[in-house]
Amino acid sequence: MQKMQKVDGNITGIRRSYVERLEAVYEIETERKVFCTAEMLEALAFFTEATGREAMVYIDRAGRVLTVAAGEQDRVQIPALRTRRSQERLSGIRCIHTHPGGNSSLSEVDKQTLGKLRLDAMAAVGVRDGKPVSMQVGILDIDGYNGELSVNLFGKYNINSIPDALLWAEIESADARIRPDESKKAGAETARAVLVGIGYKEDGEPLSELSQLADTAGFITVGSVLQPRLKPDKSYYLGSGRLHDLVLEIQALRADVVIFDDELTPAQIRNIQKELGKTEIMDRTSLILDIFSSRASTHEGRLQVELAQTKYLLPRMTGYWTHMSRMGGGGGGAGAAHRGEGETQLEVDRRLLRKRLNELEKEIDKIKSRRDVQRTRRERSKIPVVALVGYTNAGKSTLLNHFSGSNVLAEDKLFATLDPVSRRVNFGGGELLLVDTVGFINKLPHDLVDAFRATLEETRHADLLLHVVDSSSDNLTGQMNVVSDVLIQLNAGSKPLLTVYNKCDVLKIPIPPGDNVAVSAKTGTGMEDLKNMVTKKLTETRTEISVLLPLDSGSLLSRVYANGQVTACEYLEDGVCVSAAVTLEDAARLRAAAKEIYY
Repeated sequence: MQKMQKVDGNITGIRRSYVERLEAVYEIETERKVFCTAEMLEALAFFTEATGREAMVYIDRAGRVLTVAAGEQDRVQIPALRTRRSQERLSGIRCIHTHPGGNSSLSEVDKQTLGKLRLDAMAAVGVRDGKPVSMQVGILDIDGYNGELSVNLFGKYNINSIPDALLWAEIESADARIRPDESKKAGAETARAVLVGIGYKEDGEPLSELSQLADTAGFITVGSVLQPRLKPDKSYYLGSGRLHDLVLEIQALRADVVIFDDELTPAQIRNIQKELGKTEIMDRTSLILDIFSSRASTHEGRLQVELAQTKYLLPRMTGYWTHMSRMGGGGGGAGAAHRGEGETQLEVDRRLLRKRLNELEKEIDKIKSRRDVQRTRRERSKIPVVALVGYTNAGKSTLLNHFSGSNVLAEDKLFATLDPVSRRVNFGGGELLLVDTVGFINKLPHDLVDAFRATLEETRHADLLLHVVDSSSDNLTGQMNVVSDVLIQLNAGSKPLLTVYNKCDVLKIPIPPGDNVAVSAKTGTGMEDLKNMVTKKLTETRTEISVLLPLDSGSLLSRVYANGQVTACEYLEDGVCVSAAVTLEDAARLRAAAKEIYY
């Protein structure tokens, strides 16, 4: 199958090396509050000089490159974008594009596109002799008298002195001025949310975790609706009477969005939207995906999140998908040039989304292959791997920081860290690799687990799992069960495991006997005990063995190579001489099959 092109727009007749240089822009990471990077501008300018065509990039506020395109700007499509923002607010996306000939003045088409798509900003970069030389930036404003949009121009700036802080301040100011009247009356720029769930108050606080998720995503919770029932209604999630009460609650609280505590089916989304009108609806899955999307900071993390979002959106496009828009003019309506006879816009969007899904799955497979190669090299070095697993916000990153002296982000918020981190540490018995994984959560979306499988597979290949538990949680047992269920889903349920009761200074239950230890990652209490137990467990889980196997022991050898660390393997006339560090289970298999055992 032909490889999907990452560069949108007109690249017909363009040399492949030029296209690849433009594709590389996807790999460029832009820090938050940085308008654009010199590396990005140089790549765009190179393409423009080499081809005579404009090049453009669309970036969101997290610094992620959403689309790279080439050709005439008013004929380039941007991808379908899902956003919780009202269409009356700025989109949260900025466009940076080149102008051949060194002219960085924004054209009328640029300004029209800025307003039509409500971009955060439109930047034009003048290119001369293959180099970016200057930039002009347009940011929307609104007339206080008639409410019509206008464009404020900034620059022209020298390409080496772009005022990031000034431009971000102007974008945030414009976003506040342009937001809908209802939000202005509410006196807050942050969206107001009503939480909805089913359950019984006798079970504790059923919506407390959803409230934490909403806070992490940047919403203000202004109310909640809980219906006592065992399972959601198939058509409306809530009963019809309670749904009517929800409409009144939304009006009374002037809520912008309603967040449901379960994943809604496409039918439920359609039916609820009919009842709620223009009020935006989200479910637990889309909320978690939004949080992951904002937290992912590496190219790998972004790919995995986008894959999960794409799988989630495909069957729900009519409810959650803002379909493709054509920049600027062009007859025939949005996407007309790409539709076949009788093909609706929704069908076009579904087809494009499936293509993107296939591309993302290929990229994730490449990541898995690279990780497999890295894992093989690591196993040959005989460095044991200890993986930190646990419920989100249990303190895994704080524990990693304590042992390694690193400064991985550790906040008192759900999913404070998303991308996997590994550090070499020494607990006194030799070096080991400590791996921090993404936190689990109740009702973790299946698509998210599948998308992050390449990352989470570190748990399956680890020599030891440290299950970090939040001792202060009121739902400690429930959270531990969630982690166990996910480990089973990842085929890691039988791995050697040590339970670490973190935040022991506020421990609410006695620690049960067995492979358990109480620590405080924040204060350092119990850390020496944890080091000793990790060293002991690693000693128990592996053993060195040298045996002579029959020549027909291929399957057993494959198992040893997959699960152990082979230090020597020699084929002799009477058998295969193997020396390896293996699990106790594999050591027993080798002894049973061996023609001779060397001590």
